[in-house]
Order: sequence, then C-alpha cells, then structure tokens
Amino acid sequence: QIDKWLWFRDRAPQIRKVIYWDEKGLSDFSDPDAVSFDRFLEEGRKNREDFVSRLNAIVQQINPDDLAILVYTSGTTGAPKGAMLTHANLTWVADAIAGLDPELQIGENDEVMSFLPLCHIFERIFSVYVHITAGYTVNFIESPDTVMENMREIAPTIGYAVPRIWEKYYSGVYIKMGEATRFKKLMYALAIKYSQDYAEIRLEGGSPGRGLKLMYYIMWIAVFRKLRERLGMHRMKVAFSAAAPISPDILKFFHGMGMNLVEGYGQTEGSGVTTGASVSAFRLGCVGRPIPGCEVRLADDGEILVKSPGVFKGYLKDEEETARALRDGWLHSGDIGSLDEDGYLRIIDRKKDIIITAGGKNIAPQNIENKLKFCPYINDAIVIGDRRKFLSALIVLDEENAMKYARDNKIPFSTYSDLAGSEQMKELIGREVDRVNKELSQVENVRKFRILPKKLYEEDGEVTPTMKVKRGFVNRMYGDLIGEMYGEG
Repeated sequence: QIDKWLWFRDRAPQIRKVIYWDEKGLSDFSDPDAVSFDRFLEEGRKNREDFVSRLNAIVQQINPDDLAILVYTSGTTGAPKGAMLTHANLTWVADAIAGLDPELQIGENDEVMSFLPLCHIFERIFSVYVHITAGYTVNFIESPDTVMENMREIAPTIGYAVPRIWEKYYSGVYIKMGEATRFKKLMYALAIKYSQDYAEIRLEGGSPGRGLKLMYYIMWIAVFRKLRERLGMHRMKVAFSAAAPISPDILKFFHGMGMNLVEGYGQTEGSGVTTGASVSAFRLGCVGRPIPGCEVRLADDGEILVKSPGVFKGYLKDEEETARALRDGWLHSGDIGSLDEDGYLRIIDRKKDIIITAGGKNIAPQNIENKLKFCPYINDAIVIGDRRKFLSALIVLDEENAMKYARDNKIPFSTYSDLAGSEQMKELIGREVDRVNKELSQVENVRKFRILPKKLYEEDGEVTPTMKVKRGFVNRMYGDLIGEMYGEG
C-alpha cells in the first residue's frame, strides 16, 4: 500500500500524512510524510495537550451544515454517486435511532458486531454514528468467513444485517435440522408449527390463547433457547433488517424464535433512515412509521417522498442528478410504496424495477423474488418479464446448501457449474418455483426459469457491497439465457 501511495502522491497533494500498520519490509524506509501506527500513538501521547487544544479549535470552526462525509450509493440502477452528508445529518440520525424505541434503552452496556462494508450507510449508522451517541462496544469480525463463528463468540445485544444474512441463518438452521435425529426433527417441526402460529397472532396485534402460550413456552425451553445460544443471538434484545426488502416468512421465523427482528427503510440520501419499526410498534409487511422529525408522503404515481433533517446536500459534482433527487424540498426516493391509515409504510418496489407485462399488468418483482429466496437452495432470484407475455426468472443457487443436497442424493458434481446444469437440481428448483406459484396470482406466476452457471460477485459488477443484485447489468449479461426462455434468437 505504501508503494501505491508513493506512485500517486504527486497527484494527491491533499494527503498530508500516511499512517501504516504493518512495518514488515519497511525497516529502512523513511519519509517525513509517512509514520508507523506505533510512532503515531507515541507522538500523540507526548503532545496530547497541544493536540487536544488544536482539535477543539478545529471543532469550533465547524458548522452543522458543513460537509461531514461522502457516502457513495450502491449503484443498483446506475453508476454510484457521492452523497454529501453534513454534521447535522449525522447527529440527527444517530439521535433518532438511539431513541427509536424508549423501551430498549440503547446505551454503553450494549454490544454490536460490525461486519457489513464500512463504505455502506447501514454499517456506518451502527458502528459509528449511534455508537458516538450511545457509547456501546463495537466488535469487528476477524474476516468475512468468520461471521457466524464471531457471532457466537461476541453474542451482541443489538443485531443488524441485510436480508441475505438473515436468510442465510434461516437456511442454515433448515439444512442442519435435516441431519438431526428423528426425535429432534419431530421436536423442531412442532416448535416451528406453534411458534409460527404464536408469532403470526402477536404480529397482527392479537393475543394468543392460553393453550398456544403454554405450547410456545414449552417449545421455547426445549428448542429455541438452545438454538439462539448456538447462533450467538441469545443476548440480542433487538435486531434490524434494512438495505433491501425482507421476506415476511423470514421475519415470522425469527419472531417465532423469540427474537425482535424489525425492518427499517431509508436510503443514503436520507442519512440511511426514513422509517423504522420498533418492538412495540410492528406490523408485518411494513417497514414501520416515519421516525421523529421525518415526513413521508406519496407522489401521484406512488413514489415515496421524504423531508427530514437527514436529507443530504446533494451529489458531489453532479447538479443534474441532485436536481432530480431534490425537488421542492422533498427527496424523491425512487421507490414505490403505500401508507396505511396508521401511517405504516409498505415498500412495493423500485420505481425503475416495476414490470409492465405485454398485457399491461404492473408487477412488483421483489415480492416474487423474496418468496423464491425463502427456499434454502436459492441464493438469489431475478424475475424477468417487462413487455413480455409471461414472467420468468434467473436463479442463483445457494452453493453450500445445494452441495449438501447433491451429496445426500448422490448427484455427481465437481463445480458450482456442474450443480447448476444438473437435471436433478433443476427438478428441485422447479418444485420450489411451483410451491411459490401457488401463493401468487396467475399473472405473477413464474412460467420458466434458468439456473445461472455461476454465482454473482461484487468484483464482477453483478451485486452491490450489501449483496443487492444489479438487475440491469445481470439482464444484459445473461441476455441469451433470457432470450432462450422466450424463444428469441
């Protein structure tokens, strides 16, 4: 990394000091503009009073409306844009989240686990902004490969993740129970039945009967208490899902375990949070109500418009896009939604992603995709059908679960591509598609599908850092497969 800096330093005069951690290979290196981390700390200790004085002087010169950070959008619908967020934006969102549910009392005794990309606003909210306000402990994972292991070690009191992570936990439990003894399978099946009934009644605002309460308590003691300990979620008093829509089935699963998993909604341009559910105010299928200080209304076409102290200054060096996003004091989110009589917001889909079929029907693909992704063997699903006679889907396998299924059923394979091309795997996914179709209207049915021959990677430009699919890019990349399903070319 030092070599990279030396290569471009003349073109970046604004970088005045470089601090490096690893001194390996740098024993003879000397540069007035570079310093090791150990020496940096030593200089700080020696000149503490002077540094504090200078820092305070700088802080006094900062105005709330000054630019604090640049956060780049995920780029699902185009090139990432640099959203300019101010100090006022960040302090407001931190206070709003910390006070979202007074019953929780988020404070210095709490712990979180940081594992999402730090470039994303969702991660920054919890590992930086709310942390500054609440003073809790932030634990960083060892590597992306040790997330589940570190979760068990840390057992955070506050959880947060994108939907794909919650889906992964669900599918992991599902597959693991497939290997259990007959007795454990029976107990788990009973626990799921009673917990889902219990959660559904509670989430709809009702009160379960005595018999159901008793059976749920027994299942909690026998199954879910131990399960949560093994997952590292036994101390988690609340968990948040955001950055993309989550399947209601996933929410019900975790609520059935006794976990308060709630959904929120926001975008980088609004400092990350617009609406949020709380433990005491939760409605299945909705992303909560506007947080204090935030106004939400719907445009004539259903687009969600936002006005709050968290709305950004604009995009860096992009006046045209800023003018599109900010109109008459309102942030145009690009999302289509609906508001119920109590002010709860429901997300329908991205405005650009709404499918209009050849028959003129408007279809939101995310709902269908979420139902498909509830299958433990499906990692991602991309529904196709704009200006076409029927819907189809591109499917990405959950490699780990699909490999286990193949081994258990003696399906020969060497690579992911082998699995994707296997007739037995196509039959398995076909059964899952048929199951989902039974829950949908006829026009929403997925008539054909293809399993992609490779997984989707951020490095290949196919997904964002938070694992959201870049729909347009994938559609272009696999145009031949899509055309094949519609008899084109």
